[in-house]
Amino acid sequence: MIEKKNDTKILGERIYLRVLQEEDASEEYCSWLNDPTVNQFLDTRKATINELKKYIKEKKENKNCLFLGIFIKNSNKHIGNIKLEPIDFEKKKAILGILIGDKNFWGQGICTESVKLVVNYSFEHLHLNKIELGVLIENKAAIQCYLKAGLKIDKTEIRADKKEPRFLMSIDR
Repeated sequence: MIEKKNDTKILGERIYLRVLQEEDASEEYCSWLNDPTVNQFLDTRKATINELKKYIKEKKENKNCLFLGIFIKNSNKHIGNIKLEPIDFEKKKAILGILIGDKNFWGQGICTESVKLVVNYSFEHLHLNKIELGVLIENKAAIQCYLKAGLKIDKTEIRADKKEPRFLMSIDR
């Protein structure tokens, strides 16, 4: 179970991560989820501000979820989110997901920096031993990010409910 402090900040070189609050559900955040270029690899294809507020509240209350916003240090600009969910404290592992919603920050290594920060935090503070994720094989930018952050490809999977193959990736403590 996670003890979530609303003032917790995970500091990086160019960014910081913090627990998202309902007030972070902005028009801009909403626009990311409604943009077909941004959401092409997401399950969510559209959202309203009220839906986002409800989602953020649910994630904050979930003891097996760490849902963080990605913010630029020098401007406090919210540019994306990163999440560990579900976190299995018995097995000491979690599933990672990330979205860099602001396209102005694509291709700048923000994804890699964010993943490294969360992986380190999960190993050092949450005492997890493994972080896993699934990524569609066609999502080349995400795969490059994850490899740069130290994850490895474990296997290729084609789920019965989806046609697109994906890589299952992980990093161990």
